[in-house]
Amino acid sequence: MLDEEAHKRATSVYLPRHVIPMLPELLSNGICSLQEGQDRLVKSVYIKLDSKGKVLGTRFANSLMCSKQRLTYEQVDEILEGQGSSLEKRVVGLIKKMEELARILQKRRQKQGMLSLELPKAELVFDDKGRVVDARPESTTFSHTIIEMFMLEANEAVARLLDSVQVEFLRRIHPEPNALTAGNMARVIKLCGYVIPRDIDRIGLQKLLDSVRGKPESFLINLAVLKSLQKAEYSPSPIGHYALASPFYCHFTSPIRRYPDLTVHRLLEAWLEGSLRKNTAGRFPGYNELETLGAHCSERERNAEAAEMDLHDRKILQMLKQKVGEDTLAVVTSITNFGVFVQLEKFLIEGRISAEDVLRYAPSKSKKGRRAKNAARSSRKGDRKKFQENCPYKLGQEIRVRISGVNMAAGTLDLVPAKGR
Repeated sequence: MLDEEAHKRATSVYLPRHVIPMLPELLSNGICSLQEGQDRLVKSVYIKLDSKGKVLGTRFANSLMCSKQRLTYEQVDEILEGQGSSLEKRVVGLIKKMEELARILQKRRQKQGMLSLELPKAELVFDDKGRVVDARPESTTFSHTIIEMFMLEANEAVARLLDSVQVEFLRRIHPEPNALTAGNMARVIKLCGYVIPRDIDRIGLQKLLDSVRGKPESFLINLAVLKSLQKAEYSPSPIGHYALASPFYCHFTSPIRRYPDLTVHRLLEAWLEGSLRKNTAGRFPGYNELETLGAHCSERERNAEAAEMDLHDRKILQMLKQKVGEDTLAVVTSITNFGVFVQLEKFLIEGRISAEDVLRYAPSKSKKGRRAKNAARSSRKGDRKKFQENCPYKLGQEIRVRISGVNMAAGTLDLVPAKGR
């Protein structure tokens, strides 16, 4: 019954200030969750690395773990920045060694071609009554990267093991971009003023992303690269993970919140018991069954992400209703025949400026501004194509906008160019 419910949900759902767990809270937030000073049964991956992060050997075991200290990312950031800490010297020393190792692993992965997109999300700020009163970009400090690097190594190690045993398992796969989406990406990047080779590879994409880091057009270009990539999903197909530049990859590190991880744990347990071999693979789900399971888990994951994003954005829109009339900075992300879409830099949510409002405030001194005014008249007559051709803004441009309205029913944000921009 417990497994049936976990299979049905396939993932935990993380809504603002509320979690719908895959497993009962007694397990997911209790006896199966690491807690300071408490012994916990775990599956461990011990990896031996050289000075450049190359894997020299791997060992797996059932272990007993006792968490020495529960730390927040902010506490770890303070240690990494060299600030004073009241924690034990042994804990501080371990964190610094973790940082050193994570940087070695990150460097190795970047050399292999791993893509690191910068698409910040907005962190909601609540008051003491649970209402959203502000939003700010989520922290992306290196304390987060430490955990990411270690999880990637563990996931890869388990995938390599199961692949070597020649047993079918649920992998985390990421297909290569197709020609159509890659072409769309190239057009957006060109409109932002950058030129990329026709047959750009992961290393080329890395260099492009590095070159725009910190610039107003960074979000748009990162978004264009993301849209060019296919969606990662769960499947037994051994095609590897494109964005991670990994030939063998699966999800292993979160069995209490993702069902695919749970299936991998069961296979690892069988291997540790000595009962997982190629000639005993018939005891476990085969390719067709895993293909069906992977499709189900991928769908549930997409549904969960959509629900999380929708409620998150609606919380921001509710807060922005109180800020109608205020000005803020935004970056142009799309220009259509009926208006301009922008991303608010602080709140990281999309809004629209109608073609009429863009052109009502369009600078008329420049030649382009005069063309834009003429396009405004044409657009009112139904010839909106001229607006797209003569819009005074360009993709990736930073502009100042004014919040003019929020439509909660439609989930949309209306903006106008700020006066005196």
